Amino acid sequence: MRIYRYFILMLMVPLLWGTPSCSLEEELYSTPTPEAIRTETDATAVVNGMYARFNDAAAFKFQGMLMLMLMADDLYSDSGSEYGPWGQRTLSGVNTASFWNQLYLTIGHANDVIKLMDDRQFSAEFEKRIYGEAYFIRAFCYYYLVRMYGGVPLRLEAVDINSNFYLPRSSVDQVYTQIFEDLTKASIRLPLAKSIAAAELGRASKGAAQAFMAQASLTYGNQLSLKGQDPTLHYSNAITYADSVITSGQYELLNFADLFDITKETNAYNEVIFGVRFQTDNQNRAQPAAGSEFALRFMAPATVGVTGRPNTSGAANIKPMHWFADFYRTGDYALGTGNTAILDFRNEVSFYLRGKNAAGNTVVMYPDTTLRSNTARVAFPLVGKYKDPGGKDERNHGNDLFIIRFAEMYLIKAEAENELRGPTPVAITAFNEVRKRAQRANGTPRAVPVLLPDNNSGNLTKAQFRLKIFHERGLELVGEGQRWFDLVRMQHPTDPSKTMYEYQFKEELPQTKYPKTLPVWRPNVAPPRWSNSNAVYAPALNVSVPKFLLFPVPTSELLQNPSIGLRNQNIGW
Repeated sequence: MRIYRYFILMLMVPLLWGTPSCSLEEELYSTPTPEAIRTETDATAVVNGMYARFNDAAAFKFQGMLMLMLMADDLYSDSGSEYGPWGQRTLSGVNTASFWNQLYLTIGHANDVIKLMDDRQFSAEFEKRIYGEAYFIRAFCYYYLVRMYGGVPLRLEAVDINSNFYLPRSSVDQVYTQIFEDLTKASIRLPLAKSIAAAELGRASKGAAQAFMAQASLTYGNQLSLKGQDPTLHYSNAITYADSVITSGQYELLNFADLFDITKETNAYNEVIFGVRFQTDNQNRAQPAAGSEFALRFMAPATVGVTGRPNTSGAANIKPMHWFADFYRTGDYALGTGNTAILDFRNEVSFYLRGKNAAGNTVVMYPDTTLRSNTARVAFPLVGKYKDPGGKDERNHGNDLFIIRFAEMYLIKAEAENELRGPTPVAITAFNEVRKRAQRANGTPRAVPVLLPDNNSGNLTKAQFRLKIFHERGLELVGEGQRWFDLVRMQHPTDPSKTMYEYQFKEELPQTKYPKTLPVWRPNVAPPRWSNSNAVYAPALNVSVPKFLLFPVPTSELLQNPSIGLRNQNIGW
């Protein structure tokens, strides 16, 4: 896919619109123009270039990854440097420009593709699919923008010299209206997933458009509910579209371990509905490469054989909080305690529990207290979903970022049904589908996670079941960039005007039962153990509300766009 990035420069004006601070004096040679795009092969290259924007360092490869992974309550970073503003909660509008700009560049690219289809004549089936992909990508970008920044400028046409370069912020409602319109157009034009060739994995399908329609409907319904408005239509739509995907016959729940096995990644797309594809890049290295960095960022320096780094170890820039790892060793997710507990199989996949160091000795990660000779210990948990020992270099791996999976369709259906009617048999059955897959483990069934009785004999309230769904999503989707979105959209357990973010950050985690000093290994006590458990990385609590319910609009946008201006920054920033 990397070679198609050259086609991204097909029009100069849209690029300059997306990056207003770029110099106008640079002369571009041999830049493809719309007139040069004449065949379906040419147009396909342009479309592939549109997708390639997502694996740029400004987007999901690095800068976007930091925003999505480090502002929730499950992951943290004490690495400093580029991680510091997120880990220490000291970010500003200077830090949020890269992802904003890349999403708008991609929107500009999608608008160019739509205009290209308007101006050219290709076969009907080809045009239908390309239009669908352009509408899908535009909706996808606006969906990220509206959730992260609130109301944003809506640009829906290709830019030319007569365009208005300074659009005001549209309302959140207007942006969601456009997202739903584009996803509807995409859904009726895109092919079914199973008709897409393996070589085209990563391109949008009908199921992808419907899956995002389900998720966006749920999210918008959540936002209406938080404002005291009627969310009924959107919760109903969430169920309708989730059911469309569930009954489509295009997807299935796979063995959870196989999903994140780099050698089985192509097959993973039997469950993955849409993902950002990364491929080990033999032409480039490090940040410019089309490969991903997740193996480097999530794995620890003490472990080997997990990345393509020269010494084959990770950097542990992004780590699960200790409380988060401890939580999923209790309650519905474990039988017994300590090292002999039977855990939810997803725990063994989502957290990297044991490895080897360069000396060949066993390395165990927090919270393991196993006593062995020649055992090294890592004092923090690790996300285990991203391992690629065959990567070309430290920032050049083949691990994809799965944006939305089939499992989430069941959780969306369960949540929307619960919001409408409480924990009905329909809601609980959908919820249990995800837990049943986890129980099947790696071929040996387990009794955890515990299934909920379909008739709700445990008498869960709507708020209690919502919290169950929140926790289930936490384990199922850890390290996949969903947690912050869940925190800011889901309702507080007891106050319908507040978010789950406020519950976790302002009420739950500040309690003394969550130590603010991270644990260390104590080998000289009997028995040897960690100094404490359930710890929270203290700087992560340095937040205020409503400030941290949105990211700040980039300072560069406020300064350069007079239709927005410095006075129209998000609250608190």
